[in-house]
Amino acid sequence: MDNLKKSVILHYQTQPNMKEDSFITVKTFNFPADATIVQTFMEMRGIETYMKNLVTNRLAYTLGDIEMQVKSSDYELAKEALIEGGFAKPEDFQ
Repeated sequence: MDNLKKSVILHYQTQPNMKEDSFITVKTFNFPADATIVQTFMEMRGIETYMKNLVTNRLAYTLGDIEMQVKSSDYELAKEALIEGGFAKPEDFQ
């Protein structure tokens, strides 16, 4: 019974905050290869990303509308990283 209590407490404590759990699109790509390069760059900077509409199956190759999303709390940091890395321009976010 003690293990069950510990498991429930640990599960409760590790649940993400709903506000942090919301994701926002920070960049859109046309080609999966470009998305993967930038995703790696962002993760090296400690920015968690989610690639919406990215299909990794080569038989179902996706072109366009691949959205890189980040936690809303990381949006400003992600913008700065994209600009600094040369993947975006400041005017892309206006």
